[in-house]
Amino acid sequence: MSLPPAEIRLREARADELAALSELCLRSKAVWGYDATFMEACRRELTLTAEELGRTLVRVAEHEGRPIGLCQIAVEGPNADLAKLFVEPAELGRGCGRVLFHWAVATARDAGARRMTIDADPGAVPFYIRMGARSAGVAPSGSIPGRVLPRLEVALCPICDISHAEAGFEGEQEDDEDV
Repeated sequence: MSLPPAEIRLREARADELAALSELCLRSKAVWGYDATFMEACRRELTLTAEELGRTLVRVAEHEGRPIGLCQIAVEGPNADLAKLFVEPAELGRGCGRVLFHWAVATARDAGARRMTIDADPGAVPFYIRMGARSAGVAPSGSIPGRVLPRLEVALCPICDISHAEAGFEGEQEDDEDV
């Protein structure tokens, strides 16, 4: 049963809870059936650090006072990166991921980004497609040498949703400075 969005409270992550939030990321990643060796290889990439809190935006989703998910984005000019979006396994399919995703989109857009990329776990791709993301190729895994991940992209402004080819500008370079 879905949680009403009003029952999911978003707040900033705190330095004193980084270890617990990192463990939440690992539990969430493990739902895709990865073995212990794979999960250990992902540990560094899934660990939130105090340094990241200073240079990225991290929100924790709470229900009834307990963390049930988190989302991390980095925004640089017109580009945003959805670095992490993880939900407690028992809360999957109840609306927390949707609330966090909508926060990421709105926050990136408000910060001036025109597109957001997501290097997604293959198991999470259907969720991101339902949220409006499109395939944008592949990206190297930050944890496993030689492994690639599906790269998805979300247009954050209406005009950004049209590629140069679709608009009839096949020979022109995309200029992110003028829109």
